[in-house]
Amino acid sequence: MELFVVKVNRPFIGAFSVFILCLSCWGTWFSLSEYLSFFKSNDVIVFSWRVGVAIFGVPLSFYFSYACFFSAIKNEHVKINNKLGEWLVKFLIFGAVVSLFSSSYISYSLSHQGYKTCPKISWMDPNKYVKDITLCDK
Repeated sequence: MELFVVKVNRPFIGAFSVFILCLSCWGTWFSLSEYLSFFKSNDVIVFSWRVGVAIFGVPLSFYFSYACFFSAIKNEHVKINNKLGEWLVKFLIFGAVVSLFSSSYISYSLSHQGYKTCPKISWMDPNKYVKDITLCDK
C-alpha cells in the first residue's frame, strides 16, 4: 500500500517542482525587465517593492525546486544543505529590506525626473510611473 502512495505522489511532486521552476523563471524575467525599464528611463515604468523582492527570492525558489525535483526522481528525501538554505533565507530577508528602501528611492528619483504616478485601482497594485499622463491607460 505504501508503494502505491509513493508512486502517486511522485508525479505530483515532480509537477510541483516544474511549476516552481517556471514561476521562478517568470519572477526573474518580470523583476529584471522592470529594473531595466528603470535604468533605461522608458516612458512607462512599473515598480514596487515586490518587484525588488522577487529577484532576491528567486535563488531560494530555485533551490526549493531543485530539492523537490530530485526528491521525485530518486523517490526519497533529498539531503538538504541547511547552511545554503539559511544563507538563501538571509539573502531574501536582506532583499526585502533593500527593496523597501530602493522603492522609496526610485519613487523619489522618478518624481524628480518628471515622471507622474498613475492612479491605482487597488492599494496592492504596483506604482506605474509615466512621462506623459495619457500613457496611464496603456
